[in-house]
Amino acid sequence: MVTPTDSSDTLITLPPPTRVSQSTPNPTTIPMELDLLSPTKSPPPVVPKLLREASDITWLESLESKKGQVELVRRRGRYRLLHQQQFKNSLLAGVGYLELANAGDFAANVWNEIPVPKFAAVLMGIGGTLALGMVLVVIHDFRLSWINVKLLRAERDHLKRLRQYHDKNADMTRLIDSRLGVGVREIGTEVIDRIVMDVLMGLGSLLVGVGTLMAIGGANPHVYKASNLLSGYIGNSLAAIFGLFNAIWSGYLLYRFHVHDAAVFAREPSDDIRRRLHTRVRRFQWHAGVNGLNGLVAGAASMVTAERWWGYVVLIPCIVSLVMCNYFWRRKLGYDRPLLGHKSPTEIQVTPLIEDLHYVILMQRALADARHSLPQAIVQPDSLDSILHFIVRENMLDTYCESLARDKSTRHFLTAFPSLDTSPDQITISLDALLRLPPSHLDLLLEHAKKFLRTTGVRVFTHRERYLLELLGYAVCQDHQRGTTAIQDDTIEHT
Repeated sequence: MVTPTDSSDTLITLPPPTRVSQSTPNPTTIPMELDLLSPTKSPPPVVPKLLREASDITWLESLESKKGQVELVRRRGRYRLLHQQQFKNSLLAGVGYLELANAGDFAANVWNEIPVPKFAAVLMGIGGTLALGMVLVVIHDFRLSWINVKLLRAERDHLKRLRQYHDKNADMTRLIDSRLGVGVREIGTEVIDRIVMDVLMGLGSLLVGVGTLMAIGGANPHVYKASNLLSGYIGNSLAAIFGLFNAIWSGYLLYRFHVHDAAVFAREPSDDIRRRLHTRVRRFQWHAGVNGLNGLVAGAASMVTAERWWGYVVLIPCIVSLVMCNYFWRRKLGYDRPLLGHKSPTEIQVTPLIEDLHYVILMQRALADARHSLPQAIVQPDSLDSILHFIVRENMLDTYCESLARDKSTRHFLTAFPSLDTSPDQITISLDALLRLPPSHLDLLLEHAKKFLRTTGVRVFTHRERYLLELLGYAVCQDHQRGTTAIQDDTIEHT
């Protein structure tokens, strides 16, 4: 049994063999990485087929990055990734304040009189500017979310082609169906909770901002009327429309994860892995419930604020709630993960999901806890060559290059890489190129690589665990439903 770490996302123990569904895997399939356990710990037992029906392609995906090349482009004096290569937990913290921005018409609606009091005009200027400034935030968040959606749709199309190719392979179809099922939630979250929110709430913030600033010159009858419309019903109605969309999507998520939770508890609720899955599901349900209810209440309160000042009192807890939901998603629910590239169907192999889970858990523990370092067979802590090979092998080179570009102490290293003849602002970083840097850079690069593993590396494996947990929850639910259907069919036959 592995000792718990500080990460609340970490699974600890393997489940007991409660049920074996079609076949039991060969014990020799347990990866050598399980040797990460400390000498006083015994290796975990072989996991039953129950939780191994759906598997992940996580380590097959890493093959895509073993070419060890990342392209960066210089924009406004900073190097950035030329193309995003992973699904990103890129929700901006700023969009959590959208309700606050849409409440920027407070002064315009409360002191809706002529002449406008001077203190009210100042408040109108502040509120209107805040609302307009939020438009820039939602445009940026929309762009980040749209990139995620395009990547997820491309992956989904590829998974559907793979499923057709492997139609007679039961293990592979279970794997692909699980990934497609989780992909539905991922795309839905990006579209409803980000793109639709950014469009409707962002447009509403724009109208509210314009209407609030116009209220300063409300002495003109035409300006007064236009201001009342923009900062009143028209601007606030968009928030109400989004609240309705969001409530419907949140209701679907509540039902979806309720079904998952019931399936998980049907598989021996005392088991630690199932408790961890239960915690993950409950976090999704908490977020969906609070977010959906918050959208409905905030939308209704926004319509009330057009004529009643007390509507803003109702908005205060909604503003706080939206900020909390935004923070909770970014810190506890969202994740970055590798995407399945366009590999040949014959190259894809099934790897046990439960082994992937234990691998990422053990990697978190070894990287985060200085008392349990990685064995030298995996990475030598004082060897830059060994650490960089580990980073490439674990599909983290793009993330590592981003950290090089962000760190003030290492970003000047990037000027040592030759630019492309066809694009002077574009460079290609490879494993060999990093190791060929001048000797004066290597010591600093080694320290940066160690720090990267202790910080960003732990986060990478934590995010992968979150995805694998959701994938496992969906797989257990599908297995439970198939088992229930089989029992019902058998009962019908006997009757």
